[in-house]
Parts: sequence; structure tokens; C-alpha cells
Amino acid sequence: MTASLYNNPIVLVCAADDNYAMPLAVTVRSALANLMNDCKVALYILDGGIRERNRQKIQQSFNPEQISITWIQPDPQKFEHLRLDRYLTIASYFRLLLPELIPVSVKKAIYLDTDMVVEGDLEQLWQIEINDCHVLAVQDDVEQYISMAEGLKNIRSLAIPADAKYFNSGLLVINLEKWRSENIGHQVLEFVRQNSTEARHDQDGLNAVLAGKWCELDPRWNQMPKIYEYASWKESPYSEEVYRAVLQKPYIIHFTNSPKPWCAGLKAQCTHPQKNRFYTYLDMTAWAGWRDDFWRRLGRKVSKLTGQYRSKL
Repeated sequence: MTASLYNNPIVLVCAADDNYAMPLAVTVRSALANLMNDCKVALYILDGGIRERNRQKIQQSFNPEQISITWIQPDPQKFEHLRLDRYLTIASYFRLLLPELIPVSVKKAIYLDTDMVVEGDLEQLWQIEINDCHVLAVQDDVEQYISMAEGLKNIRSLAIPADAKYFNSGLLVINLEKWRSENIGHQVLEFVRQNSTEARHDQDGLNAVLAGKWCELDPRWNQMPKIYEYASWKESPYSEEVYRAVLQKPYIIHFTNSPKPWCAGLKAQCTHPQKNRFYTYLDMTAWAGWRDDFWRRLGRKVSKLTGQYRSKL
């Protein structure tokens, strides 16, 4: 390990509640498994209510000589009056206040959603110059442009060109200095609150606030499922070379669709072509051998119905 890499670890951030504790472990374990050099990783976990038992299992999933873990519990009151649903939890918004949650000495961070597996070397991503970009990201696979974003169509006050690209916020390389100096996180939160009937989530807010301020990454850094729907590269928005690279050699696989590989419904099953990659890395964690089955799915259904019944009492 070189002195520079040891003293300047890759700063990685993930956010999760207890439901995403296991997927978080898988995401981070996959990233560690594919580091080519002897890099250190400084992991910051934005904790939305992970139980102590699952905290311990997350820590047991990694080599402490390779990674340090800092647990941060943001104040939930800072995220009041935001749209929430089954998939959009308070933890989803935590990253917006990341610049004030981690030390000011940290100038840059890689944020990963916890429905991802990393197949590439994050050191390569870490070494990409961020320069004056507020964030590095990948264009979304479905809503490719601002004009296509359902949550931004009815917001007339936006002085944003219709052909401005719309990015997916699951993978972000964040310029923390820019975010701190311009109070980006609070701008996004305020935007989402003021436009709650249109903007669906913080991804819409991030795209509205950071339009023209973000820089595009190689799409292999955030492979989304639509790539598997094209019959050939000619139907895709990519050149043949880029299409094949994203399809065959992604650096990060992002399971944006539902059901997720680890949480199928009673009837529906995950159909993602790379779902087995999730289990490859899961078996490297403290959850090794865990598999979803009928009884687990039935238990979730019963728990959900019980919660709905109690809420009506």
C-alpha cells in the first residue's frame, strides 16, 4: 500500500434503514472485493434505524484492515414534510446533508445506493478529476432528459433547457466543497418541499438544482436495467462500442426495478439477468447462505397487513 493511498482513503457513503441493512453490506462488500490495489476505504453509513444486530453483521462482513466505518444518525426532524412511501424513506434524503454530516476535511465522496453491486475498481472512479463539477453521475436510462422527467414536467419556473440531460442519483461522486459553499443539499430539500405535488423525490430535486452543474461519467459506472431491453445497439442511445461495454462489462450493476433480487413478492420474482451477482457477494458477507423463500415473503406480507390493521385502531 502506498503512503498516499493509506493516508487518503476512498471515501464511500451509503444510506439505509434496517430493511436495507443486508443489501448495504452486499454493495460495500462487492466494492471491497474488486479493489485492485491495497486501498483503504473510509465508509460513512447514514443510519436510518439499523438494528444493533444488523449493525454487527455489517461490521462482520468486512475486513477491518481494509475499511473503517463511521456511523452517522442524522436528525430526522430536518427531513420533515417530504414525500415518503414504501420505496422512498427518510434515509433516501440523508445524502443531501452529507457535507455537514462528515468532517469538513473531506473534500470528495462517492455515494452508492444500496441496490447496487460493484464489479469494477472504485479506485479508478475515485481518481477521476472532479474539477469544477458539483457532481459526477450517469445519465438516467429511462428519463434521459429533463423534458422526459415526470416530476419536472409541470414546473414552469425552471429556466432549464428541455434537452438538458437528467442523471440517475444512485451513483454520485460529490464535490463536497461546492456543495458546502452553495448549500446544495438545503436547496434540494427546499425545492422538493415547495414542489411536492410534482417533484417525486430528491433525484428530481437534484436534477433541478444541479442542471448544468454536473458532469457525465462513463455509463458503465451505473448500469441500469433498460440496457437489457434493447434488441441491439441501434435501438439504444449508445454507439455500438459503448452499448456492448455497458451490457457486457459494467463497473456497477444497479437494480433499479422491483422486485429486487433479495426481496421478491409472493407472486412476482426478480427477472434481472444479473440477479445472481447479488448472491455472489451476499455469500461473502455475514448473511452468507441467506435466500428469500415463500415463508419469508409470507411473513413480510403478514407483517405489512398487521401494521395496516394497527394503524387503523
